[in-house]
Amino acid sequence: MSDKSYDQFQLAIYCTAGCLSGSFDQLEQELAFFRKHLKLSKVYIENHRGDVSLSRERLLELKRFYEERGIETAGGITPTLGDAYRPGYNRLFGGICYTEEASRAKFREAVETAASVFDEVIFDDFFFTNCACDDCLARKGDRTWEEFRLELMAEVSENLIMKPARAANPKSRMVIKYPNWNEAYQASGYNTEKQPDIFDFLYTGTETRDPAISQQHIPRYASYSLLRWMDNLAPGRNNGAWFDSLDCTYLDYYLEQANLSVFGKAKELTLFCYSLLKDSVHVPALGYQLDKLDAAAAALGRPVGAWVYEPHHAKGEDHLYDYLGMLAISFELTPHFPTDISRPLLVTANAARDKDIIDRMKSYLKAGGQIVMTSGFVERLSGKGAEEFTTLHPTGKKLAVRRFAIDTHSCTFDRFSESSEELSFPILDYSTNGTWQSVVALKGHNNIPILMYDNYGKGRIHTLVIPDDYADLWKLPEAVVSKLRSVLAGDAHPYRIEGPGQAGWFPYDNGTFVLENFAPIPQRWEIAVPEGSELGRIAGREAPRRLGTDADGSSRYEVRLAPSSLVVCRLQ
Repeated sequence: MSDKSYDQFQLAIYCTAGCLSGSFDQLEQELAFFRKHLKLSKVYIENHRGDVSLSRERLLELKRFYEERGIETAGGITPTLGDAYRPGYNRLFGGICYTEEASRAKFREAVETAASVFDEVIFDDFFFTNCACDDCLARKGDRTWEEFRLELMAEVSENLIMKPARAANPKSRMVIKYPNWNEAYQASGYNTEKQPDIFDFLYTGTETRDPAISQQHIPRYASYSLLRWMDNLAPGRNNGAWFDSLDCTYLDYYLEQANLSVFGKAKELTLFCYSLLKDSVHVPALGYQLDKLDAAAAALGRPVGAWVYEPHHAKGEDHLYDYLGMLAISFELTPHFPTDISRPLLVTANAARDKDIIDRMKSYLKAGGQIVMTSGFVERLSGKGAEEFTTLHPTGKKLAVRRFAIDTHSCTFDRFSESSEELSFPILDYSTNGTWQSVVALKGHNNIPILMYDNYGKGRIHTLVIPDDYADLWKLPEAVVSKLRSVLAGDAHPYRIEGPGQAGWFPYDNGTFVLENFAPIPQRWEIAVPEGSELGRIAGREAPRRLGTDADGSSRYEVRLAPSSLVVCRLQ
């Protein structure tokens, strides 16, 4: 394999402070393994993690070793300290107490050392604080932990990173890597409002691993969605995506992180970490996959999808948009309330963080926009403005159901379908003819709302009732999933896609799309394209099979995908 870079993205490996302790002969052999399988452009050389700190002299030796072999170098720091710092108090994962002067001084020293050697330094995603020592308690006072830690970490970013780094090296560029657990940022001080303006660049953690066994419940779609949110947070300054092989039960789960990072338009992929990968089966497989992704990515335009408004410091329905995204629904996350009404807008309970959300939604709808709000949003803002848009209101009751009906036909429904098992939903009450049904769930002689809608101004607002277990969304019948998909697609792309969930759907503004099967079984979808268009394959094992022409003139295709496989297509 050639050592030249990939065309569509750069590839880097992150080396922790303990990774590169071997002799240079050993490093030469390990580098040969990576270069045999990967087009490696860059290494991040960490100078501090916990109790391990590398000297400036050692960093210079390592920097020289890699640059003499045509590999770019940058620095790295993991902001953790050992038990000798802030003794007598427990800190999760060695998180730093930034109210202790000795800890601050040690961290500042690590920053100065890295900046004196490297023009670029990235901070691994332990740049937070969870300390609750007596000094932190005193400094916190009557504020919430969120208020205290957000303010503290903004101050640390300025005074312990940027100022010392600039003094050591005026050309230095500091990069904050945000972790994958975005809905918990504010609890430990990750400040997405202030830090992007303090740091030169940011980086995105796209690690999703195996959510079924991990302590984090982060659906696999998050490898894509968080990257899009970060791109919209700091346009042009999101340097890339970072993932690892930890807890990847299946090799496909590791490769999938690469897939979604590339589909999300990452400029650089960073692999964590050197010591985990230097003799790993993941590396040859990844090299094979990256060659294919590089070729496919050349054809992809700019991602499009329904807006998801995810304000700073938001929390409510944790990662719900990622569970919905795995129904083959494309989303574009943003921290800014969108003004482009050409796409539908999804608001979850997270959006209630914005004190002006009701007024913003009114304007969006009056202009002719379409909004889908979740039952969690309605519950959060019941009595606080949600009643402006719908007669639906929470009852506090629940019902287990498995039979569903879609769209009304006179006084009954048009289509009926069943899930494989009972699913529990909250019950929302509503006024007949004040709010109308698109999807309901049936049990005996009763039915409850699943997808409802109201008209408002020139626009329309839907209410989507979410099952108690978000992952149960993937158990909904195909007909229900297809209905939800059509509502959330709107006019964002020219396709109609019908079929099961547990899939990733990634359309782009140049008529291309990617469809990936997340399910452990083969699945099939039917995709309709506008009259006069054809669907051509760019990449993937199986080409779409033309089925015929619909009554409206659109051409219909079938796409079949094996587990963890994908197809890249173009509208022609």
